[in-house]
Amino acid sequence: MSPPHPQPVRLSFDETENAVPPTPAPTPGPTPAATPLRLAYNANGLRSATLPDAVRVLADRGYDGIELSLNGQHVDPWSFGDAEADALRRVLDETGLVACSLATGDPHLLSELPFEPALVDPDPLERARRLDLLRRGIRIAVRAGVPLVAFSTGSRHPAVVAAQADRWLDDGIAQLLQVLSDELDAAGLPTGATVLGMEPEPGFHVQTNAEVAAVIARTGSDSLWLSQDLGHTVVVEEDPLASLALHLPITRHLQVEDIAGRVHAHLVPGDGDVDFRSVGQALAEGGFDGWLSVELYDHDAVHREAAQRAREHLLTTIPGLGGPVGRARPARIDLDAAQDASRVR
Repeated sequence: MSPPHPQPVRLSFDETENAVPPTPAPTPGPTPAATPLRLAYNANGLRSATLPDAVRVLADRGYDGIELSLNGQHVDPWSFGDAEADALRRVLDETGLVACSLATGDPHLLSELPFEPALVDPDPLERARRLDLLRRGIRIAVRAGVPLVAFSTGSRHPAVVAAQADRWLDDGIAQLLQVLSDELDAAGLPTGATVLGMEPEPGFHVQTNAEVAAVIARTGSDSLWLSQDLGHTVVVEEDPLASLALHLPITRHLQVEDIAGRVHAHLVPGDGDVDFRSVGQALAEGGFDGWLSVELYDHDAVHREAAQRAREHLLTTIPGLGGPVGRARPARIDLDAAQDASRVR
């Protein structure tokens, strides 16, 4: 998809001239002590490998975790059951990797048209098809012990006004949160063992971090978080670094890739314009202790090299990568003020 703002913006993040002042952040809780970050890689960039082999490839290259992806090759939403979950646990135990999240954004799981149908499709039967897919993802994540399910809204039809799409979206999220609660109860797990993460996507109904923050504020649920994507932030936001930093208190997961010229094409970190040293500084100052997950879905043919180069670049630019898992999350911030955030349409 082409970016909605063709004019260039600063991508080096350390320039100060003509910077757009960031929206004032709600007051966070106490800043947690600095902790090591953990690095994962999205399995959608290793489609030619079986899931066990993908885990081993990443373990051999020093990754801490793997971001699972709903697709026919790895986690098929219509056939992934207890046997597949057990096999996944065995290879994770063997390698020491953590399955840190489950991405549900494969473009062609439901249609030849990418990302269709959307959560905000004007046809209720089509919205129901998307909700069914996400329900399946939630059930898989809970049963496999995956702590986050990431999803996006999809595109809004030109004839649908934003307010109507928001109503459909809020209704759909309410259903998904109930499914999540029911699945956790059935598994004997506490609230928060698995949560939902909404990912803003260029050109989608919800495409900015502030728009996700507004959705979270409307739901009032502690089980809905922001799943940021650094590349999407660079493509869409006027001040990418300010938006990244502002929304860290509600961010559970951060996908990373490089971007060149604000074009929505995922590049190996180090191959584009993003200043990862400034990103690392923002993460450190914000006390972020979630997962960083490299997403290079179109690098499967060179996935070993891409995974190696990505990790090497991030290790040299982002302090604190690696370390123990299972640390407590900081208290999330009050986002009532986010309901007034401007929406890009």
